Amino acid sequence: MNIESFRAQLEGELTWRTQEILFFQNQCEKLDSAEEKDKFRRALILLLYSNFEGYCIFGFSLYISAINEAQLDCKDANYSLVAATLHDVFVTLRGVKKAKEFKNTDPDDSRLHLFARERDFVEHSSEIFKRKVLISDDVVDTESNLGPVVLKKNLFKLGLPYTEFEEYEKEIDQLLKLRNKIAHGETKQGISVKLYETIRASAFKIMSGITTNLTNAIGSQMYLLQNVVGHDYPGFRG
Repeated sequence: MNIESFRAQLEGELTWRTQEILFFQNQCEKLDSAEEKDKFRRALILLLYSNFEGYCIFGFSLYISAINEAQLDCKDANYSLVAATLHDVFVTLRGVKKAKEFKNTDPDDSRLHLFARERDFVEHSSEIFKRKVLISDDVVDTESNLGPVVLKKNLFKLGLPYTEFEEYEKEIDQLLKLRNKIAHGETKQGISVKLYETIRASAFKIMSGITTNLTNAIGSQMYLLQNVVGHDYPGFRG
């Protein structure tokens, strides 16, 4: 898990996405009238959201890959990463598998069968927690709309401080709503330069912040349980 390579990949992705947005933003400024510029910014909003979501997905996926490559034992990893790894175990716990001991004599006793599944979990817990951390890419889920709440959810599921970007929630919520209205043909209204620049600034700050936070998480080994238990920053409880 080479931190220099990790950071370079994040920065490379951030750079080309930022440059693409700025390129088309510069084309907008070459238009003659304010009305034309406002209309052009409708397309810039779509481009901005696309790159905002795309960068978040890339960053989180790269972090997952780095964690998986580390080959951590579940007993050593932070709680969120273990929970993501043991998803199949929890699916079984929540399922309908019946106790083999009472399969025929009392098949409809749901409480008993749940107890049996929990007993199986306890019996095999030492083996379960020797498993290597292996997180599926589908842990990251933008739910088709990467708004502020969904961003928090994904940070939380990866064991990262999830309240980091709360100060930008209003602007990101605006970005998402505008993107949906424009994409779905619900509005033909142009976007003012003031509104666009406010939203763009917040999106860029989050993208830059994710670069820093993910790099710091790798550098400080935030993925290890010993490095998060007892910390009082948002997202972790020891």
